Amino acid sequence: MAKNFDYILLLAEQVPGFKRLHEYCDIAESLQTTYPEASANSSRKALEWLVKNMLKMKDVQIDERETLNDLLHKPETYAFINHDFKLDDDIRLVKKIGNSASHDGAEPVKRVRAFRCLRALYNVVAGFMYRWGAMQQIPAFDATLVPSRIIEPVIDATDEPQVEPDVVNSVPKENVAHPQAPCMPTESLASEAITRKNLIDYMLIEAGWDILDVKGDVQGGKACIEVAVEGMPTPSGKGYADYVLFSRGGKPLAVIEAKATTHEVGEGRRQAILYAEALERKYGVKPVIYYTNGFSTMVIDGLGYMDRAVYSFHSMDDLERLIQKRGRAEIRDLRINENITNRPYQLTAVKSIVEWLNQKHRRGLLVLATGTGKTRVSISLCDVLMRNNWVKNVLFLADRTALVNQAHKSYEALLPDVSMSVLSEEKEPDMQARIMFSTYQTMINYIDKEEKKFTVGRFDLIVIDEAHRSVFGRYGAIFSYFDSLLIGLTATPRDEIDRSTYDLLQLDNGTPNYSYDYEEAVADGYLVPYKTLQYHSQIMETGIKWDDLPKEQQDRLEEVWTYEKNLAGMGADDEYHRDIDSKEIFNYLINNNTIDKVLRELMDKGIKVQSGEEVGKTIIFAMNHLHAEQIVKRFRELYPEKGEQYCQLIDNYVKYAGALILDFGEPEKMPQIAVSVDMLDTGVDVPSILNLVFFKRVKSKIKFMQMIGRGTRLCPGLFGNEDKKQFYIFDWCNNFGYFSVNTEGADPVAVQSLTEKLFSLRLDIALALQWAAHQEKEEDKKLHDELKKILHAQVDSLSMARIDVREKMAHIEPYRSEEAWTCLSSVDVAQLKGIAYLLPRPSENEAAKKFDILMLQLQLEKVDSTVNADKCRTGVIQIAKLLEKKATIPIVKARIETIREVQTVQFWETCTIDRLERVRKELRDLVHVLEESRNDRKFVIDIEDTTSLDVEAARVVLKATYKQRVLDYLSSHTDNVALKKIQNFDQLTTADIEELQRIFWEELGTREEYDEMTGGKRYRNNVAAFIRVIKGIDRKKALEKYTHFIKDENLTSEQEQYLKNILDYISVNGDIQLSDFTEYPLKQYRWRDVFGPQFIGLKDFIREVHNVISITA
Repeated sequence: MAKNFDYILLLAEQVPGFKRLHEYCDIAESLQTTYPEASANSSRKALEWLVKNMLKMKDVQIDERETLNDLLHKPETYAFINHDFKLDDDIRLVKKIGNSASHDGAEPVKRVRAFRCLRALYNVVAGFMYRWGAMQQIPAFDATLVPSRIIEPVIDATDEPQVEPDVVNSVPKENVAHPQAPCMPTESLASEAITRKNLIDYMLIEAGWDILDVKGDVQGGKACIEVAVEGMPTPSGKGYADYVLFSRGGKPLAVIEAKATTHEVGEGRRQAILYAEALERKYGVKPVIYYTNGFSTMVIDGLGYMDRAVYSFHSMDDLERLIQKRGRAEIRDLRINENITNRPYQLTAVKSIVEWLNQKHRRGLLVLATGTGKTRVSISLCDVLMRNNWVKNVLFLADRTALVNQAHKSYEALLPDVSMSVLSEEKEPDMQARIMFSTYQTMINYIDKEEKKFTVGRFDLIVIDEAHRSVFGRYGAIFSYFDSLLIGLTATPRDEIDRSTYDLLQLDNGTPNYSYDYEEAVADGYLVPYKTLQYHSQIMETGIKWDDLPKEQQDRLEEVWTYEKNLAGMGADDEYHRDIDSKEIFNYLINNNTIDKVLRELMDKGIKVQSGEEVGKTIIFAMNHLHAEQIVKRFRELYPEKGEQYCQLIDNYVKYAGALILDFGEPEKMPQIAVSVDMLDTGVDVPSILNLVFFKRVKSKIKFMQMIGRGTRLCPGLFGNEDKKQFYIFDWCNNFGYFSVNTEGADPVAVQSLTEKLFSLRLDIALALQWAAHQEKEEDKKLHDELKKILHAQVDSLSMARIDVREKMAHIEPYRSEEAWTCLSSVDVAQLKGIAYLLPRPSENEAAKKFDILMLQLQLEKVDSTVNADKCRTGVIQIAKLLEKKATIPIVKARIETIREVQTVQFWETCTIDRLERVRKELRDLVHVLEESRNDRKFVIDIEDTTSLDVEAARVVLKATYKQRVLDYLSSHTDNVALKKIQNFDQLTTADIEELQRIFWEELGTREEYDEMTGGKRYRNNVAAFIRVIKGIDRKKALEKYTHFIKDENLTSEQEQYLKNILDYISVNGDIQLSDFTEYPLKQYRWRDVFGPQFIGLKDFIREVHNVISITA
């Protein structure tokens, strides 16, 4: 009977040493089903045989004590693999499963793991054979050939793999030195059906399920296959469910209906539901329903949600928790722990999310200005959801370690009875903790691998900090991997949030669940306002004009001109100078004079502490690392008496940046001034900040508002007996001017990696070369074939273990087939460009890849008349000129003819696409010798700058609101008789009401402004109720009023809590009536039981609270 590795026997007829390899492979294939551990062990031996012989071909001496792991980590092995990520993944898989099989106490190797090991081995053997030149055509792997049982004697190969001299000598040295990766062919449909089943089995094993081999066998705690089901709408009344997942107690937790990948995923939905209903009739439990085609998997969980896509199957524990949740009620207990959150807007934020979740939504978004307590709101939300049995396990995600640690500290302080742990690459976390904290990158590292540390249902709720930054690129795959509730938090103003954030959080109307912006928070007294000092620097705004400089300052630029003349190949005595553009300042040329003036203005005009002795905590936002270093250096030279700790650099280059940030956050500790590049732009909580210096241009409105948010927090007692009232912003780069004109900021541009650009260019060229006119030219066809081979290998290297790849599997898998590349359509090219961001990015020389882009643009110009590559042509000629000046370097000298050729007019007039490809190949590995350019070199100069300060700075959308005018009036008219009556719960007269209406509808604004502010609220037609909400109520006065109705009897603690609920209700709604007790939220409480005989007095109190403000004109 034929088997997959039989082709090796044909090779052994010419080179007998290959027979040993065949023995290892044949054992692996023959025993895969019957003895999976022996199969995997033999696969490992085959791998070791291949690696040992390959290293011998490279003349590498192998010590007999070296293990397979040692051999795989040799530089020669890395060179042989040569960034073939698919081959590397397959090698790792064979080694890993093979090691499990050969070591006692390791995870047992069962049939499915052995199959994956065998399939990976097939790819590894084919990869080695093709690279050695031992075979030119590789047959497709055929799963139908793998024996289901032992049908013939199997040769035992127990000896350790050895080097076979005839094999080593049969491989040409050129093939060893320059191995070429093969293109693996596609499996047949029959084989694919088996592989698909193993893909589903793989996902089940990934979720921790043990899959039974015998069809129809039912065991508790197992994944059972082909389970007979009664009561189906078939002639026999029977059906067979593809998979049923049973609990340890023998109850069906889930049923899976699997269709072929060629079918739409929804085709199995109805059948899966019928199976689930039949199982429910038999066992009394309705299982969770999955239907899948291998690429896409949908779930119906029985909780009332719509069908939704899931990355993989849930574990047994996940499913048991999921089924238990079916008994939960709507979230009714909305009591908020005031030790966590006690501000009205925070309570409203939590309530808005709870109501949204009650309506069967799974994702939501809260927009809360920086400093208003986003983290505390998330803690309150967790507290409410845990108390209502909606949530047990929580994951908190942020984009930086400092933010993660900050959140962990807050959660730990406010939820002390809940177990918590921070995920870290450095130390082992508590994997059973109920609340876990992680950066996106760390979490990706935990789940983006073969053995995932977390199942898809591990968390009931995920909280995303700063949702607007986290939804792009690779990290978005995290939210597809985990099947959980998902709540985003952001301080980004609601109008600035991009569409993709709303899409991710399934808010189709582009509106967050709740928004509380900076202007409202300042008006309410929860944040402090800022004052802008708008400066202008002539050098930063207009650059340096050579002719305007005095001779002494012109001489200071001589070092710069000497460097630029050398780059341009000019002589030392050649005359050269130029004007300097403003964009070059602090990117190429660091000007000390400007830095000095910025620092002096800060020290002179910045808000001071310690009775004016020291400048308050300050962040200086610098353009780049060298700029920041120079700022610190100049400060220490200008103010040596302050000491080295006073002004310090905090960025990603600083070793102990985290500790410095903590010290900076302490008012009594140094540094007093932190100079930062990006690290302190967002997310750092230092309430004592009094000055922000914008020494960099910001184009993103979102980022700009985040940076301003570093100074907005309240800081009580910062000045002894006085609180922080405001902070200063020193804007040296006209950011406020920019955003006052460009109110939305610059449009964010998605930056493509060099790998993506090269992939897209090669696709366009390959598409164009498919035309008959090119296919008839031998050189063009050769390039066409080479390009498609490169492109196919890149796509085929994408590992299914990566969660972002699995997400796009339906788009990727068709292009793993060589046949799919035979004739690409424009639609194919568009789809392939859509997955380009997933491609591995080899650590290749950046300069070489940039040169590739120039040359590929020129090639595309040859086959596409709409492309103009004049700039690329100029760039290539300039590179050639610079290379010619380095002809003393041997590798440059060897290509001097090509270097000179591309500088000629004749070359560009007559060049063809294949000649351009030749130039690309010959020069790409030389351009690294030119890597030092003006972008890599920076100079410190000292040119006199002219600076000025505007009398009034531009503002950025910080308008005086109607609400602010109301607050100002209420705070400055505490002696108003009507206001005092409202505060004391005394009776208002008709005249009082009329006067209040005149003030609020005419004096402070219009009736329209009032209606806009109160629209939809219960108190919209009652000014007195509106004042109660805005100003707040005096709870002490309210309780005094209540005691009059209960004859001064003492209150129980439960009665006190219930009264607090009433006062909370009045604070939010402005008024209360007895009819309100028949509606949510008041109807949920046991008023009569708790108050007993005092219930009558309570009703009288409610009437009184309503009546005192209810007289109308």
